Amino acid sequence: MKKLRVMSLELKVKDILRKLFTFNFSLLTSKRGFTLIEILLIIIVVSIAIPTLLIMVGQEAKFGVDAEIRVTATNVAQQLLEEIKAKCFDETSVSGTTCIQTAAASTTLGPEAGETALSLYDDVDDFNDLAPASLGTTPCTDTVTVNGIGFTRQAVACYVNPGNLNRCVDTAPVAGSCNRTIASGSQTDYKNITVTVTAPSDSGGGSVTLTTVMTNY
Repeated sequence: MKKLRVMSLELKVKDILRKLFTFNFSLLTSKRGFTLIEILLIIIVVSIAIPTLLIMVGQEAKFGVDAEIRVTATNVAQQLLEEIKAKCFDETSVSGTTCIQTAAASTTLGPEAGETALSLYDDVDDFNDLAPASLGTTPCTDTVTVNGIGFTRQAVACYVNPGNLNRCVDTAPVAGSCNRTIASGSQTDYKNITVTVTAPSDSGGGSVTLTTVMTNY
């Protein structure tokens, strides 16, 4: 796709140059020379056209890179979201072949003691901390490098009510960690999971956010 975009840009530039210099080419094929006025006119046209063309080329290149980075960020976010969705609804869910519905969901959102690697996470809200090697400390994000670009990943899982699946039930932060607690009895059968992936500032700094809702089943 990138190759086709570059070819299209080259054709566009060639077409513009052809239109700009048609007059000059006709002069070259004639049997008379250039007058001073014609030479000055050519210099003026070229001095205006070349910077404009360079700006156009630069903008096209930037748009192409930005689009590619956004696609990569979306893929990174989708991959993390699918990994989270493969886990149980809650720490108290009985896991066997499948996760079984729990009657007493946890009041703490975040990884539990001993879960010091993403591979050890067993429920969706464990991913509130994506830096499990330093469990109990911040930051709660991690970085994934794709094609030499480091994308920052963040995941937030919270309880939501069925009447408003986009608003988290109020929680309180646990000091010095990525975990959050909820008042006993405020748990619901729904958890909103939001994944945000951000590109570094020197690569545009744009972000992509994906959201889904998991149910207690």
